[in-house]
Amino acid sequence: MVGTLEPRKGHAQTLDAFESLWNQGERATLVIAGRQGWKVDALVERIKNHAEFGKRLFWLAGAKDADIAGLYHHLDGLLVASEAEGFGLPLIEAAQHGMPLFLRDLPVFREVAGEHATYFIAQNGLQLASQLLTWLNQLADKTAQTTRQMHTLTWATSSEQLKALLAKLDLQN
Repeated sequence: MVGTLEPRKGHAQTLDAFESLWNQGERATLVIAGRQGWKVDALVERIKNHAEFGKRLFWLAGAKDADIAGLYHHLDGLLVASEAEGFGLPLIEAAQHGMPLFLRDLPVFREVAGEHATYFIAQNGLQLASQLLTWLNQLADKTAQTTRQMHTLTWATSSEQLKALLAKLDLQN
């Protein structure tokens, strides 16, 4: 997971899901890269005091861009459990590294990743754990959706598209 710890980002539900998997004997690892945000003091304490912290649960609160790029290069996939999102920059970054995506089924994520991701719908950690286990097995079997053919925008392309849109709006006024 990449992004600031905030209630809407789904970190607590994700940790619930991983706890369920760990209790079932699964050896999955959860890496969270992002600084502490607002209203997550209890979650931060839960992470820091977790029995798996430093073993199968890692929180990189001070991760820099180079650290995150290294994670994208070395880890097996990106899980994004946000319940609301404006765009989802980590999806693009991960896709540029060919990383498989496991995303909450949000319209913005479908717009960005299309058919190049696996989507989940979960109301709680147990529901997420079930779908997560399926995806983890697909990763192990090399059958998970791939982002290798996913169209990704560069900053240059995005700025050109924005300039064209602004010019079009200016002509309409």
